[in-house]
Amino acid sequence: MDWIKRIVAMPIFALCLCAATFQSVAQGGHYPDKPIHWIIPNAAGGGTDVLARLLAQSIGPALGQPIVIENKPGAASMIGAGILARSKPDGYTMLTGDNATFATNEHLYEHISYNPAKDFSYVSLIARFPLALIARPSFPASNIRQLITYVKAHPGKVTFATPGVGLPHHLAMELFMQREGLNMVHVPYKGSPAAIQAMLAGDVDVMFVDLASGYPFIAEGKVKAYALASAHRFPTLPELATMSEAGIPNFEVYAWQGVVVPAGTPAPVVARLNKALHAAVNDPSVHKHMIDLGVEPITSSPQEFYDYARSESKRWGTLIAEKKLRAQ
Repeated sequence: MDWIKRIVAMPIFALCLCAATFQSVAQGGHYPDKPIHWIIPNAAGGGTDVLARLLAQSIGPALGQPIVIENKPGAASMIGAGILARSKPDGYTMLTGDNATFATNEHLYEHISYNPAKDFSYVSLIARFPLALIARPSFPASNIRQLITYVKAHPGKVTFATPGVGLPHHLAMELFMQREGLNMVHVPYKGSPAAIQAMLAGDVDVMFVDLASGYPFIAEGKVKAYALASAHRFPTLPELATMSEAGIPNFEVYAWQGVVVPAGTPAPVVARLNKALHAAVNDPSVHKHMIDLGVEPITSSPQEFYDYARSESKRWGTLIAEKKLRAQ
């Protein structure tokens, strides 16, 4: 009769084994035990890609597994975000997203392939990109107040460049015009480099540029720099005042980035990734490198990141609706 008892006992043992395995995975006990894929919804070589590869050099060794960067560019980050939303929630696929991914695409496009509030488990913010208000060298205004006066005297004549419709640079200018009652003409380009080159050529007058793209031109005096749309001055440009210091109070706009995983990823796994990201961002050599790139290193808890993204969505969704902005 022993063989009957063994057969009867086998399913019970198997069930217990499965339960123990599930509990271990849910608690993140053996995580990670294989490479982690990091989706970058932008082309290789861009700022988002460079930052991810920089952080991966610290995150991989900390987690004991390789970080595999996968570039999935296109559709204002929606291709990569859609892929992540459909990925298995096991912590082995994560994504860097930005303002567009988590806050503005849902307002700018009629249909998107994911729900930023429901399809992701938010891990941590990792960076903010300060925006500077700049002008072509020959533009007839030496400071922001003169700029405002000039634009009001020439309504519909001054042009402003952006790296694309609905990006933080564009929304910052729309907010600036709304706040100051200005009328300028929007000239969108495909990316910050093209917009800056158009300014240097004298084709456009003013723009908000992120420091990661614009720092060399500001530092070398190739453009006029009026102020930063940040709460504080930036270490590598200590002489450049903030918008508040220049007379435009409470004006803060950033391009920002954070990391998410698919919704339903076990909380201990999210916590492990959060800890690894914090350690990487706060590593002294990484921190300095980010500053040198024109990027402000930041971190957050998962809940802080989620709350920030939702507040940014509400803030810019209101402006987008008021301005009737749409992206194609």
